[in-house]
Amino acid sequence: MASPRIAIIGGGPGGLTLARLLKLQNVPFKLFELDESHHSRSQGGTLDIHGNSGQLALKAAGLFAEFQKYARKEGEAMKMLDENGTVGWADDGSGGLSDRPEIDRQMLRKILLDSLDDGMVSWSKKVIGVSEDTSSTDTVPQFTVELESGEKEGGFELVVGADGAWSRVRGLLTDETPFYSGITSIEARISDIDSKHPDLAERVGAGTCFQSGHSSILISQRNGDGSVRTYAQLKVDEDWETTCGIDWTDAEVSKKALIDSKYAGWEPLGKGFVMRSEGPLFVRPLYMLPVNLKQWKTRPGVTVIGDAAHLMTPFAGVGVNLALTDALDLSHAIRSHFEDNVDWTTALQQFEEKMLARSQVEAAKTFTNLTIMFSGEGFETVLRKLGEAMMPDGEVQEVSR
Repeated sequence: MASPRIAIIGGGPGGLTLARLLKLQNVPFKLFELDESHHSRSQGGTLDIHGNSGQLALKAAGLFAEFQKYARKEGEAMKMLDENGTVGWADDGSGGLSDRPEIDRQMLRKILLDSLDDGMVSWSKKVIGVSEDTSSTDTVPQFTVELESGEKEGGFELVVGADGAWSRVRGLLTDETPFYSGITSIEARISDIDSKHPDLAERVGAGTCFQSGHSSILISQRNGDGSVRTYAQLKVDEDWETTCGIDWTDAEVSKKALIDSKYAGWEPLGKGFVMRSEGPLFVRPLYMLPVNLKQWKTRPGVTVIGDAAHLMTPFAGVGVNLALTDALDLSHAIRSHFEDNVDWTTALQQFEEKMLARSQVEAAKTFTNLTIMFSGEGFETVLRKLGEAMMPDGEVQEVSR
């Protein structure tokens, strides 16, 4: 078998899982990652890895035992409260009703990176463009990756965009681009919550605390390092961050302004997750691709996975699991090409059809949850509708741009 030339753009969970699977298949690849190193920045909060999807990819990658060392079964605990602090629903995670243990995003990334050889990840490589080499005389299309540094590297017969929401690769396949979901998330962080704020630690419990008040919610999640990240999520205009009048450069002023403007009537403990947080708040408008993203015309030599293929909001907790499953399915498609001589068009088309069919179902569920959570209806109604939406026969809504 001739040595393949595969480029993976992006070192998130999907890109790294694909890299690990290709390593096991002895398929040479190069992964371009814009971060300077493994430890150059925080990777975010905690992820729940599902038994029927994400865990299957980790098993195929030979990393499930390592995952189990750091996975937190107790992290499945969840409670839902109203703005007065009244618990409407709670599950301590011990009932075995689901198989979705939590793991810190940083730890999952470490597990994946440690499973690769030195040199397989090219750090500080920000990709700004991918183009087909029209001068190539090969029967298989060849692609060139262009970096922000001005460097170019060509000769790739497959480029995989695992480069997230604003993917540079997706534009080679479809004209669809992310649009604002209507929701903005503001992140607050508290370290060592058990010793510093035992009352908040008791409120959040071992997993996630969801507190709802009409068109504003607070989601607090415990991380494996003893910290808690809280996401204040609001139904506001896309430019709210700059038009709301809040000075985000002043941490204490911005916390008070956010609480006074959006959570004034809430009970004190819920507000404490923001008011007692450390450092600045991080404001992030949430974007999405259309739920019913149409199947694009398969292009030999190019494909996308994860958020690059099916960006959605986090209101169903499926994003990372879809990315890991995409990586597993794509590794099968790549193997079929090199081992079974399936042509690239057929292999990628079959992969993309399966991926988009799966992601459209999950995106529709996610948008249904978003709509219910920010409907402005009373807490009891929100709880009831969320319960109905999660039933196997529950209907899901659809959204277009």
